[in-house]
Amino acid sequence: GGGGGGGDICVAGSLSEECGAKKNESCGLCSAYSLECGVNSECVEASTCTNSICGGDIANTREPLHCTPSGLSLSILKNFEYADVGVTDSLVKLLGPSDPTMAAALVIAVPHGGSLRPDYINDRKTNDPTYCPSGGCRILADSYTKPIAETLANKFIQNYCKVPYLIINELHRSKMDANREIGEAAFGNAIAESAWTKFHEYINEAQSNVQTKFGTVKNKASIEGVRGLVFDVHGYSGTDWHNDGSDFIQWGYCLGKDSLDKNDITSSKTRGSFTHARHMPGESLECLVRGPKSLGQRFNEQLPLSLASSETCGRGLPSLDYPDPKAVASDPAYCADNDGVCSYYSGGYDVEVHERLDWDNDPTFSGIHMNTVQAELPRCIRFATDEVHEEVGDKLSIALCSFMTDLFGSDIC
Repeated sequence: GGGGGGGDICVAGSLSEECGAKKNESCGLCSAYSLECGVNSECVEASTCTNSICGGDIANTREPLHCTPSGLSLSILKNFEYADVGVTDSLVKLLGPSDPTMAAALVIAVPHGGSLRPDYINDRKTNDPTYCPSGGCRILADSYTKPIAETLANKFIQNYCKVPYLIINELHRSKMDANREIGEAAFGNAIAESAWTKFHEYINEAQSNVQTKFGTVKNKASIEGVRGLVFDVHGYSGTDWHNDGSDFIQWGYCLGKDSLDKNDITSSKTRGSFTHARHMPGESLECLVRGPKSLGQRFNEQLPLSLASSETCGRGLPSLDYPDPKAVASDPAYCADNDGVCSYYSGGYDVEVHERLDWDNDPTFSGIHMNTVQAELPRCIRFATDEVHEEVGDKLSIALCSFMTDLFGSDIC
């Protein structure tokens, strides 16, 4: 498995075959113990593990302010509609603060939560040779991601009296997939292409609004980045993990399983979606992705009581507790797939292109950046009760605000 802790098993300086056996059997990465087994199975301090590298990191929690969000709510700022005789459909919405000065530095995107299936847009097919990649096209919606994202935004308002931006694709994924390039997304349909374009323009507009209010900061690599975060909300079935679906929240930073299957990704040449954040003073890619201050670990620590009875529901992959998605996805204790390797979603089109503000015309990534992250929510959260959604939205808002505050300062939220 991928358990955390372990000080009760391995003590530095002790001589113990059990230490080696337990580590090999229980965690796969030495970062779960910040210890290594030496030549004679003695426990020695690890020099290249997450706990060692990020041991000095302190994850500060930005507690809810108990403010009074009077008059603050999500307002419809832009609404892309299709209108014809007898029909007017909202296809893509941009929501946010009616007063830009009350904005939070958070942009939430929901590409696969829509349910609208209009006849005027042809269905996308799973195996269309013109538009689909070799693995086929995805056409199933990410159920309940829209109401969970709305709940998250409203909890953010309640907790911090600032209003995030929220971009929603109302079209069902069988009509338009907003998390793919335009060909695979729209299958050449002009209306679907227009909706796809609006979805990404609305994300970009929200990013620009955040830039206007909160400004930018240059990191140690002289990369200029917006003081804020793009949070892309998804859901996955995880039925290759086991019949009821995997329980982990899969956090995606455009770092694949092989990239994360290392003791230290600090010097990784893989760009990832934190090109800006990883070079901020006192930060590293290793610690941002799976250290104490990572989003995965922050939510682990904030875990709603309604999920506490489950060993893994809502736990972050990767996180300090579960640092190596490849090890977990290959562990029969979690993965029941016949080939022994379960799926980990590392991030898609949205988090890749919207990491730069000139999203459709910056191939060298030389322009202004904005840090992005994808969250794949499991069925145990998405198909739970409204009360669970409320708790998850609340704790996610605290994790996201705390992460941004540690990175950029307390004015962020």
